[in-house]
Amino acid sequence: MPRLRLSPLFAVAAAIVATVGTAACAPDSVRNYEAHGLNKYLNTIQDACADTRLGNHNLGEWLRSGTTDSDSDYVYWLDQTSRLYYSRIDVPQYRDAIAGSMGGTKSNADALDCIVRHLPPDRPTQPPSGMFQ
Repeated sequence: MPRLRLSPLFAVAAAIVATVGTAACAPDSVRNYEAHGLNKYLNTIQDACADTRLGNHNLGEWLRSGTTDSDSDYVYWLDQTSRLYYSRIDVPQYRDAIAGSMGGTKSNADALDCIVRHLPPDRPTQPPSGMFQ
């Protein structure tokens, strides 16, 4: 039986389709390299909420030191916080999502109150340029 041989052009096209498809599924916080407003908000949280805790994490240190891609708590928190910032979820949904994933409402109350308290009132309703709706 003859062997089917794929052209190099097909391989390149398949790689492009896979890359675009993967990028389309990434959360706003990962895809959004022009997120100046979100970045400013995260800096505000880092300073204002530095002494609060989310789950096992000191929020100020967590934001200061960054994290690895394998830190699923951080990735989830950043995605949910981005969704809150862009008004894709409301405050009660945000609180429930974060408390549910990081150990409950009471233990995270100070951090959640601080994060919500510092939400800009005039925040955008979508990422820059409306690219990622």
